[in-house]
Amino acid sequence: MERKIFNASQQGDLDNLCGFYSVVNMMHWLYGNRIKRKPLFKTLVQYYDQHWPVIECLTSGMNSSQMDILLKCLKKARYSKYPITISQPFRMQRTQQTEQILKDCQAFLTSHEDGAILISDQYHWSVITHIDNEYLHFYDSWDYTRIKRTRYSLRRREGSYHLYPEAIYFIERSEDIQ
Repeated sequence: MERKIFNASQQGDLDNLCGFYSVVNMMHWLYGNRIKRKPLFKTLVQYYDQHWPVIECLTSGMNSSQMDILLKCLKKARYSKYPITISQPFRMQRTQQTEQILKDCQAFLTSHEDGAILISDQYHWSVITHIDNEYLHFYDSWDYTRIKRTRYSLRRREGSYHLYPEAIYFIERSEDIQ
């Protein structure tokens, strides 16, 4: 009998923890090895679990309201010594164009050397570190490295990544408290 060849499940295939990983990666991008990733991950999971069952995130992922709460954790005692400024410039805007949002994101990253963008599409939370005229570049926990700008859209389209304006966070490193 011939044995079928199967692919083993990979870490991340069956869970939806990319929201946690994106926050850890964002802080590591901004503060380098000063951020101890495992303790931060544990702190984020414990903080999240005070508000929602972690099992829901494991199976369903995280929305922007849940990310808002998770980012508040970074203002608490242990991580307050790594200050960040967070803004959501597109959250309340009514009329928006995909290309204008991407231009504004590119301008933010160009003008903020100590900045990153936390973003979610319909599949995944990630960290954008650079945008050029053709690509968005990522510091990512999965397989996003770079994606063409033209693949993003505010409208649901086959083969595109759906932009959620309320799930775009401009984050910059603030003055160190230490």
